[in-house]
Amino acid sequence: MDIRNFFGIVRFTIQDELHNKSFYVLTAVSIFFVLLIRGSFNSSVVVNGQHVDPTTVGYNASIIAFNIIASAGVLMAVLLSMRVLKRDNENGMASMIFSKPVKRIEYLTGKIAGIWILVYSLTLILHIAVYLIMLFNTGGRIPFFIPASLITSLNILFAIIIVLLFSMIMPDFIAALTTIGIAFVSLGIDSFQAVSQNAAVQSLIGQQDTHIPLWRILWPKLVALQFFATSIIKETDFQQTGPLNPLFNIALYSILLFAILFWKVSREELQ
Repeated sequence: MDIRNFFGIVRFTIQDELHNKSFYVLTAVSIFFVLLIRGSFNSSVVVNGQHVDPTTVGYNASIIAFNIIASAGVLMAVLLSMRVLKRDNENGMASMIFSKPVKRIEYLTGKIAGIWILVYSLTLILHIAVYLIMLFNTGGRIPFFIPASLITSLNILFAIIIVLLFSMIMPDFIAALTTIGIAFVSLGIDSFQAVSQNAAVQSLIGQQDTHIPLWRILWPKLVALQFFATSIIKETDFQQTGPLNPLFNIALYSILLFAILFWKVSREELQ
């Protein structure tokens, strides 16, 4: 693989996506959200008649903001990815690219990397903004906030790959909805599992059947990966479902889906 071709495709992809209105709309909404939560870091909350200090309030607000921003990053990846390959085909860009000595693997990896860099850069900037708001308003530090953000970038990569694959076999909008549907199923599965492992909930529901269907174990652990990242921020133990940590679950799915996508692109007639 020619690294110059790869970086050329990455640069072109970023420039092309910067003309997409969806990117600016989601960027504006995300910035507005971060500005909106600034008030939480100066608030004093009363719980059971006792005032909770601003540092504790800010810490919990930071974790909530962390997960919302990470989820927004996945949504942005879905929206920016759904027409990438078809748009290149329709406007003749693919034909121009392949008229030069560019391999399919260089084209595909460059496209994926370009979208990932663009989306995760914004996600990381927003995460850093939340961290700095917490630091400057309360003086509190969250040591693993940014490393946890890096972990959630794998969800963005997964979303890009699966949308590109689905968009080659179904209409773009349906490809996006299908990917969002996969994420919502993950939300249901992973949230239920997290709640069921809570000691207080277990004491209420009593002894239950611990058998977990195979499909729930194998389902892409998008939300569980965010739970895992959150456990790193909180420096608490993470209880996983099944034999694989969600980090490896999403990584393996990304590799498998990329292999299928590359096979599909290799056989597709791009004009």
